[in-house]
Amino acid sequence: MQVNQYNWNQWAQYLQQYHLMGLFRFLLDAAGPVRVIAAQSLYLTQPFFRNSIIGQLAEVLEDSEKSKAFLEFVNNKEFIE
Repeated sequence: MQVNQYNWNQWAQYLQQYHLMGLFRFLLDAAGPVRVIAAQSLYLTQPFFRNSIIGQLAEVLEDSEKSKAFLEFVNNKEFIE
């Protein structure tokens, strides 16, 4: 399965800007059910935030392959928290 990495820099900057990188790394590395619950929670918050990044991040959390790929991406970049 091909993983779309087009927006990953934007996502990483968004997470870093709101100091969520550590939490998101934890969720990406967590067991399947925890990731799915976090993804569903993000989907529930979408009506309150006019930001498409939240929905895209939720999609990454739902898919274990995308989660692993994005975790590798953010671990290979230097982000300051």
